Amino acid sequence: MAIGDMIVGIDIGTSKVCCCFGQINKFNQVEILDSSSVACEGVKKGRIVSPDAVARAIRFAVSDIEATQDFIIKSAYVNIVGMYVSIFKTKYSVKLEDKYAGVSQKDIDTIIRNVGKIQLAEGQQIIDIVPSKFITESRVTDDPIGIFSDFLEAELDVIIADKNAVKNIGIAMQKAGLQIDGIVVNGYAMRDIVLTEEEKANGVLLLDIGAGNIDITVFKDNSMLYTDSIPIGGDTITNDISIGLEISYQEADKLKKQYGLSKVSYIDNDYSITLSTYTGNEKSKTIKTSELVEIIEARVEEMFTIIKERIGENSLNNAINSCVIAGQGINSINKSEKTAEEILKTPVRFGNSKTANLIKPECVGAYGIVKYVSNIKHSKNIGSKIQEDTEQSFFENVVQSFKSLLGSRPNKLKK
Repeated sequence: MAIGDMIVGIDIGTSKVCCCFGQINKFNQVEILDSSSVACEGVKKGRIVSPDAVARAIRFAVSDIEATQDFIIKSAYVNIVGMYVSIFKTKYSVKLEDKYAGVSQKDIDTIIRNVGKIQLAEGQQIIDIVPSKFITESRVTDDPIGIFSDFLEAELDVIIADKNAVKNIGIAMQKAGLQIDGIVVNGYAMRDIVLTEEEKANGVLLLDIGAGNIDITVFKDNSMLYTDSIPIGGDTITNDISIGLEISYQEADKLKKQYGLSKVSYIDNDYSITLSTYTGNEKSKTIKTSELVEIIEARVEEMFTIIKERIGENSLNNAINSCVIAGQGINSINKSEKTAEEILKTPVRFGNSKTANLIKPECVGAYGIVKYVSNIKHSKNIGSKIQEDTEQSFFENVVQSFKSLLGSRPNKLKK
């Protein structure tokens, strides 16, 4: 990582694509300069079903940033959801030629290069190799550079992904005119902006709950133990309300945000609600708040029950001492963390993202990608490819032509 390195992160979500742009400042910290969010309908339940739709959203989100920064973005880091990822833990050691020369970056590169040669099953590929700790003669550390030792041993998490999923991400990025700098697992993207050091060390279940997908990640001893995802999210609750009460999706979402509670027993006053878009046989309908909350309660309990089952199936109960909920999927459902605590049998809190003021809530995932990349210790070349735009009018014409080829612009959310 070098001062001036520019990093672009793209978060492909179920309902939107977000882009975040940061630069390494003189204090070796990432400074966020801009972000953009565009609606997208190309992803269903965590799967890219329309690379063209995703490419359009990526292109428009990137163009928003290019227009304010006067440059052209040529590459970016992009996310992948947990359902396509598995983790292989391994150790590798090398004997150092000169003990008194100190551990060098070359020694670390040798370890990572050799670990990258492991044989994989057909249809899989390595997308990341993350050292969790290094062991020398004198100490265990996360940064061994310069330590005198006869040997260097590393414990590493090898992140393996489904080739077809990676291919679909690549197609969408290519159609958007971008190269891929790297692929970041959602759990890593959220780790450093919502979890404390104590949580990462002691064992934590991180739930990133979005519109149509929940990413499940377990960290312990600063290492990722498990990641997966389930195709349920905030939109699932809204859809249940819409069907159950026979009202429009828009009204269902409004009612969820206004009266959302995770349990009927938490209701203080069972207000009457008149449904304005009711489509049943009656001309109009009035319900009690409890009827709405019953629908929410059933789905929220199902969410955390499925998560509990996944944790049990993978023998991770003893590794987890707390749970942190991130994402915007159920942040409007009051006391949902209480339901989570009852089902998961562990303390639960909502994660407060440690972000710059200009980062809107919907761009937290993209910011997390940029933050994760900026924290990579043992790599010299982490920057995205940025080209100065010296012919702005020409570029604007190119963008307009590209937009006309792609069709109408998706709805821009926030910037």
